[in-house]
Parts: sequence; structure tokens; C-alpha cells
Amino acid sequence: MYIVTGATGHIGNNVVRYLVSLNQEVSVLVRKYDDSLKDLPIDIKIGDVFNRTFLDEAINPGDIVIHCAGFIDLMNIEKYQSFRTNYLGTKRITDLCLRKNNRLVYVSSVDAIPKSKRGLVSEPLELNPKQLKTYYAKSKALATDYIMDLMRTGLNAVILYPSAVIGIHDYKPSAAGREILSVMNHRIVYSLRGGYNFIDVRDVAKAIVIASNSSINDHIILSNTDRTIHQLYLSIEKATNTKKFIIPIPSFIARLAVLFTPRYSQMMISAIQDNYHYSNEKMKKYLLPTLTPFEKTIEDTITWLSSYYKK
Repeated sequence: MYIVTGATGHIGNNVVRYLVSLNQEVSVLVRKYDDSLKDLPIDIKIGDVFNRTFLDEAINPGDIVIHCAGFIDLMNIEKYQSFRTNYLGTKRITDLCLRKNNRLVYVSSVDAIPKSKRGLVSEPLELNPKQLKTYYAKSKALATDYIMDLMRTGLNAVILYPSAVIGIHDYKPSAAGREILSVMNHRIVYSLRGGYNFIDVRDVAKAIVIASNSSINDHIILSNTDRTIHQLYLSIEKATNTKKFIIPIPSFIARLAVLFTPRYSQMMISAIQDNYHYSNEKMKKYLLPTLTPFEKTIEDTITWLSSYYKK
């Protein structure tokens, strides 16, 4: 049995759908029912991972646990919730997996990795949460470091660090999905200096399932294509067959502007201006040698968003 947490989120939902396509038995642990799980032939367990009885009854020896659940604080204001969900919740699940000898796949984030200003970012030799600036990054790094320590003493686990995930079945939607939707729906868009590394959510789901069935006890970055914000907007323009007026604005103006809008934050601007060049050498060697082309991902994402988020 596969146990998936965070199944209503973008990555978790696609993991569940991929497992279902492989005719696997899937049980999801969720706080409440969500329409993103509608009509899927899965077992849905509603409860709280901080309830020891619920967690102990939901996960049995021999189950493969895929832990996708997480709290993303884009405004960097939710310290308690970030650490409770991303660190303490992960710690609870990890401890149970160690006790019951379950295979654990932990979906971390490249944000948990300390980065130099330039060069290619690879899997870190060690993590230092104190070096990181945001509650999300610190809490994910703490959880990742905790799992890495237990892997050295017998925990059967693999840690995966996805970069910016985009793609289909983005029901909530994600921050990247919201930005793509916004560009789709406006003729005039404002472009900032910087960019990110993007990977198709279907590739992430496949990598997670492959890792879950492997004997790999390691940590691996999941990444694919570097794109500047301007290049991303041009790809959306091409895929939608529309003309966009892309206006570049200086970073200092953008940082002033976010003071007056709840949609963006200083953290989000810093994220796209950080080093976003991630290695995928280990991923291609052990998990996915072939990845979805970026333009294909954009086209499929826009088709799905257009269908689901009709005006």
C-alpha cells in the first residue's frame, strides 16, 4: 500500500494519479476532503498527523510512505505554522516510519539548500537551517536534516528536492500556477530581473514513485529547465497565441510596490533573484534520464488551467 500525505496539493495529487494509473493501491491522509480527489479509486483517511492514534492506524508495516504535505508561507509571516507542519509533522511521520520499518520518500525543496550566489547548485554535503532566511526554508531544512540523520542510523528513506513545479492538476492553484494564470489573463505584464528552474509535475510524480520502489538511500535534486521571468512570459505568450506587452521594471520599484499589494512579497522577489541553477545529474542517473520539454509543459499547463479555471 502507498500512503500519500499532502494529496490535495499539486505534487501529491499528481503522485496519487500516477499511482492510480499504475493500478497501485493508494491511501491518502488528509485533513479534509477536497474535490481534487473526486472519483479517484483510493482510500481516503481524514485526520490529523499530530494525532498519534490516527497516524499509527493509518500506516502499517510494509507500507510505502510518500510525504508531500507541507506549508508554503510565501509572505514569510507564519513562523508557527511553518515549523509545526514542515518540521514537527514530518518528524512525527519519520519517527513512525523508523519504528515500523517503512520506506519513506520525503519531498523537501530546493529552498532548503544553502546556495552560493553563482555556479551550479548540487546536493549539499550538509544543511544549516541557520543560514536560510525564510521560515519555509528553515523549517524544510530542519525536517530534511532530521531525516538525513536518521538515514545514517537505519531509516529506509530517500529525500527529493524539487525546483519550481508547474503542470496539470493544479487545483488550488500553486504560486506558479497563479502567476501563469495571471499572465494568461492580462495583455500587459511586468517582468522582473531573475528567474527560476522549472520542472513538470508529471516528471516529479514519476521520480517520486521510482524512488519509492528503489533501494536508494540518498538525497536528490529534481530540476529541469532554467528560465528567466521574461522567457517564461514569452513562452506563455506563444502557447496562448496572444500578444503580451512585457514591461521590465527595476527590482527596487517592485519591492516598493509589494508594500501595497497582498499578492506578492519581498520573499517572492528574493526567490527569483537567488541562484536558480540546479544540477540534475544525479536525478538523470538514478531516476529520470528523460524529462518533459519545457515548452510541452507550458502548453499542457495552459490547456489544463484554461479548462479548469474558466472565467
